[in-house]
Amino acid sequence: MLRILLAGDYPPDARLGSTKVLVKLQEEFRQLGHTCDLLLADRLTAAPRNPYLRQAFGPIAALRAIQQQMATQGPYDILDIASAEGLWVGALRPGELRKAAVVSRSNGLEHLNYRRMLDDHAAGLLYKPWSRRLFHPAVRLTQVAAAARHADRLLLLNDMDRDFVLAQGWKDQADIDVVPHGVSSRFLVDAPPADQPRGRGLLFCGSWTGVKGTAYLADAFTRVVRGGTGVNLTILGGGIPEADVRGAFPADVQPWLTVQERASEDVVMAAYRTHDALIWPSTYEGFGMVVVEAMSQRLPVIATPVGCAASLVEDEVSGLRVPARDAEALAAAIRRLLQSPDLRARCANAAAVKAQTMSWTATAQRTLDVYDRAMVGARAH
Repeated sequence: MLRILLAGDYPPDARLGSTKVLVKLQEEFRQLGHTCDLLLADRLTAAPRNPYLRQAFGPIAALRAIQQQMATQGPYDILDIASAEGLWVGALRPGELRKAAVVSRSNGLEHLNYRRMLDDHAAGLLYKPWSRRLFHPAVRLTQVAAAARHADRLLLLNDMDRDFVLAQGWKDQADIDVVPHGVSSRFLVDAPPADQPRGRGLLFCGSWTGVKGTAYLADAFTRVVRGGTGVNLTILGGGIPEADVRGAFPADVQPWLTVQERASEDVVMAAYRTHDALIWPSTYEGFGMVVVEAMSQRLPVIATPVGCAASLVEDEVSGLRVPARDAEALAAAIRRLLQSPDLRARCANAAAVKAQTMSWTATAQRTLDVYDRAMVGARAH
């Protein structure tokens, strides 16, 4: 049995994607008999609150927090640390840390997300000052790359991220693992039947931010409604005030919106079972758990080819794929799916089949295999 520490500078809220990953893995590891502890943002007490300083000193704060954790809880076999926060743990390995294998975990490469932010700046969706353009690559992105280099293994979510890492020369292919996220087994076992009553319209589930393609969703949905298709759009878990979400849509479109706050996993899964299609227009995703969760509940997906959707959403087979940043293509796909019950049924059935093997239990088992390889590598060094 292993002693595992999962660490990441993420808020202690299991409804949020990156935090949910660590919480789900902890549950699975413990069910298998391993000792597994979490170290999240609330425990990184030495990290400054200022976002610039937090990025600069976050890896140092993480090192101190992990040392304090080990002083009270004892040594660990595995230190699984997200993103740049594992930099100094892997590079220095002071004291008892030398005995642990270090895995650098990426829930989406920040380098690729940074490129997306520059594209958003060029498209006029956000303003990225020159100070930020200089600071972020010089500090945060450099730390992320160094953390990957110094770890015993690098754990990624998709082939695109792996190809980027190999091109940058951070790691040899033999030291990289790609392990996708999953769905809680109980939802796979209790998936809805093909004749599940639906009718609640379109669903967007996730934070209402630019990276999720919200500007293009608002534009596309406006085109759909003004074109004469009366359909409801539920925006679930936006994470900002409802008025701000509604303000992204014209006044004549807002009556067709339902805005719900972040909710428990049970509420989210219920939404997948009652809507007619998931709209996922992200411009970048490390993975995109929402897509897998929706597919597992027979909800047809309209998605851009980013994150897991690039491999899971096969156009006109398990969903509809649209180009990123193309509101007209997204509107056309929405109309087509709504007007074709046969297409919805076909995509729903194929999606459910694809998702059946993607459980958190399977993810945990594959992650344990990564840990075994990491410990072999750590002993070799």
